[in-house]
Amino acid sequence: MIQRVRARLLSLALFVSLIAGIAAAASLRAPTVAEVVPIALGAFAIALGSGMVVALVMRATLRELVKVTREVVRDPSRRVSSDGPRGDEVRELCEWFNFLADDAHKSHRALARERMLLAAVAEGLTQGVIAVDGEHRIELLNDAARRMLGVTSSPVGEPLIDFVRVPELFDLIDSDVAATAEVQLPNTPRALIRTARKWGGDGRVLLLEDVTAMRRLETMRRDFVANVSHELRTPVAVIRANAETLIAGAKDDPVIAGKLIDGLHRNAERLARILADLLDLSRLDAGQYRMELSSVPVVPVIEQALTAVEPQAAQRKVKVNVAISGSLSVRADPKALDHILVNLIDNGVKYGRPDGNVWVEARSVGDDVRIEVRDDGPGIADKHRTRVFERFYRADPSRSREAGGTGLGLSIVKHLVESMGGEVGVEPNAPQGSIFWLRLPRASTIGASS
Repeated sequence: MIQRVRARLLSLALFVSLIAGIAAAASLRAPTVAEVVPIALGAFAIALGSGMVVALVMRATLRELVKVTREVVRDPSRRVSSDGPRGDEVRELCEWFNFLADDAHKSHRALARERMLLAAVAEGLTQGVIAVDGEHRIELLNDAARRMLGVTSSPVGEPLIDFVRVPELFDLIDSDVAATAEVQLPNTPRALIRTARKWGGDGRVLLLEDVTAMRRLETMRRDFVANVSHELRTPVAVIRANAETLIAGAKDDPVIAGKLIDGLHRNAERLARILADLLDLSRLDAGQYRMELSSVPVVPVIEQALTAVEPQAAQRKVKVNVAISGSLSVRADPKALDHILVNLIDNGVKYGRPDGNVWVEARSVGDDVRIEVRDDGPGIADKHRTRVFERFYRADPSRSREAGGTGLGLSIVKHLVESMGGEVGVEPNAPQGSIFWLRLPRASTIGASS
C-alpha cells in the first residue's frame, strides 16, 4: 500500500511541477528555460516533500494498526484503540476491526459450545460414533466406539485401517449411498453399522450398535418356542391317541380303558405343570410376581418343604438329613423361598439314587446365609452344569421326563433367587452327586444397615 502511495505522490509532484512551470511561463513576458526550470523544480520538491511527510505519517499509523491487530489475533480479548476525531478514516477502520474481532470471538465461543455439546452427546450415546474424512482418517471417536474397537488411546487423525481391518466396514465407507451392514468387530461379536454422508465435506459418519445381546435373545426366543412346542407335542399326542383309541371302542375293555385313562390323566397333569411353570416364568419376566420381603426363619421353611417331598422320598426310600447351624433368618419372600426349597429338595430326591441320601444344610457366610441341597446321585457332567438353569434344558432328558419334570423348575428357581437379591449355583459333590446352593442376605444384616 505504501509503495502505491509513493508512486502516486511522485506522479502528483511531477504534475504539480508541470503546472507550476506552465504558470510561470505564462506570467513572464519573455520566459526562458533558465527562468522556468527552477520554478518547476521548486514546485516539484515542495510537492514531493509534503507528500513524503504525509506518507511517513500514514506509514507510522498503519504500522501501529498492524501491530495492534496482531495482538488482537493473539489475544481475542484485546481491542484496537479507536482514538481520533469523528469522521477520521483511521478511527472508522479501527472501529470496523473491533466489530470484526467481536463477531469472530462470538463465533468462536458458539463453535466451542457446539463442539462441547456434540462431544457430550457422542460420549453419552450407547452406540459407537466414528467420523472419518475422505482419506479414512478418524475425526471423531466416542467411548462406545473405542470399546467396540478395543482402542484405549485417542486416535484422532490416524487412519481407521490401523485399528479396524474389516473389509465390509470400508466397503460401507466407500459406498456412494447410505448403507447398513452387520459385521464382526475385534471386541464385539456382532455389530450393526450404519453410514451417512458428512455435512460440509468428504467423509462418512458411522453409527455402530452392538447387537450381540439382541441376536442372543433372538436365538433364545427361537429355542424357547421350539422347546415349548416339543414339550407340548408329546403329552398332546398321547392324550389325542388315547382319546381316539377310547372312542374307537377301547372304552368297552376295562383293562385297556383303565390304562388309557391313566395315560390321559398323567399327560394332562404334565400339561398343567408345564403351563403353570410357563405362567410363573411369564410373570417373573414381566415383573408381575410381587415379592413381599421380610425376615424369614430358615428352619420352619425347610421343615415345611420337607413335608411336601415326604411322599416322594418315602416312595424312593431316600433319607433327607437336615443340618442348620444356629438360628438363621434371611430377607426373603416366604412363598418364593418355599417354592425354591421344595424344587431343589424334590430334584435331589427324584434324580438321586434310590435308597440314597439328601442333605439340606444352612450356615452363615459373611452377611449372607448359604443354603445347600446335596445328594449322592449320579451327579451332573461339567458340560451340563453351566446350563442347568436354562429353560427346558435337561442333562438327561429321558430321566427328567420319567420323573415328571417340566425342564422349567431350575429356571424359575434362578429367577426367584435373583429377584430377592441372592445368588444360586451348582457344584459337584464328592465323591458323587451334586450340590445346589443359594445365598440370600441375612435378615439381621439388612435390618442393622437400614
